[in-house]
Amino acid sequence: MTFRVADSDRRPELFNTGRHVLVDASGAGQGRYCMAAVCIENGEVVQLCSRPCEAYSSVLAEQESIEWALKIWPNALVWNDCIPAIEAALTRQPGLTGQLFWPTPRMRKPFHDMAHSLSVKAREEPTPRQWALIELS
Repeated sequence: MTFRVADSDRRPELFNTGRHVLVDASGAGQGRYCMAAVCIENGEVVQLCSRPCEAYSSVLAEQESIEWALKIWPNALVWNDCIPAIEAALTRQPGLTGQLFWPTPRMRKPFHDMAHSLSVKAREEPTPRQWALIELS
């Protein structure tokens, strides 16, 4: 599958090298969807941000969050946990091959959980926002 991680890289330590953006969208049953991004460079969180989605369905919100991540940090690897559900649509965008991945369950701690927590916390934010790491505690 196009967006699967090689077996040798299916570990959280992969995030200790290079630039990564982990994105999540949430909001089912909560009205508007919100997306959040955790930007990591060499294992350190360097930016947390959120933004309301234009989309009104979960699949479209996840696709919107992927597109947003590609704009935030164009040279980073992008990670999103909804990819298996939307892989057919994403494979029609060949430029995403090698830049977009689905984190395996072992890889999701702690950074992907952080992106999800932020997307939930940011649901009430009406505008794009930068966050401090301490605000997620």
